[in-house]
Amino acid sequence: MKKRFGMVAAAALLAVMLAGCGTKIEKGTSLLKEGKYDQAAEVFEKASKDADMEKEALRGLGISYYELEQYDKAASTFETALEKGVRETPELYNLLGISYLNTGEYEKASSCFETGSQMDGAGDDLKKEMAYNQIFALEKAQKYSEAKEKADAYLQSWPDDEDVQKEAEFLETQAGNE
Repeated sequence: MKKRFGMVAAAALLAVMLAGCGTKIEKGTSLLKEGKYDQAAEVFEKASKDADMEKEALRGLGISYYELEQYDKAASTFETALEKGVRETPELYNLLGISYLNTGEYEKASSCFETGSQMDGAGDDLKKEMAYNQIFALEKAQKYSEAKEKADAYLQSWPDDEDVQKEAEFLETQAGNE
């Protein structure tokens, strides 16, 4: 599993957060950029009480929890943000998927990676990361045949990835043991 949250993905999410938002969102975003995740969480928590800032504050709060490795809180907060209508992005689904992986909700994680990788705006690096993570999630869910199919599809796009080549070989031995 890759817990990468690359600079490009972070910049994209932070840019979305800043678009048309008030100063609390800007302050929380600035704290995220500085790596002050506890302080950012406090600011976003307060901002989430304001209806005009609620959705973006929840996104920022989820990112704060994610960076603090509080994956249960991150997943719950991202879910709430999505329910409230926050703008859906591939990066958001990747973070939600990784959060689910870390809480043992492997089928939900797989679904998030699938959704995110199909969205407009998912660049090649992010698609690759989500495809890799989906293979891992399906394996953890003991859906070996499905994981093998995803590994084969992954290798069609990225044939030189030795880790996934080995994983595909392993999954071949597990297919049918579900």
